[in-house]
Amino acid sequence: MSDSIVKLQSLLNRDCKIEKTYPSVYGSDAETNIITVEVRCPDGQLHKIRAYREEANVLREFIRTREILDK
Repeated sequence: MSDSIVKLQSLLNRDCKIEKTYPSVYGSDAETNIITVEVRCPDGQLHKIRAYREEANVLREFIRTREILDK
């Protein structure tokens, strides 16, 4: 599992919520070279996770899959 997914999963397990993704996860299916995810925690802290190249695509798919399962 990639570092960005491990970091994101750790924050989500602490009841943090994904606030924004750049570029949008659902905006395009085109491969991206970089993705930035902003995660806000209950204590008000904002965390930014960046992934590059192949890891960016894996992270986008992880977010898509997780959001589908949460619904």
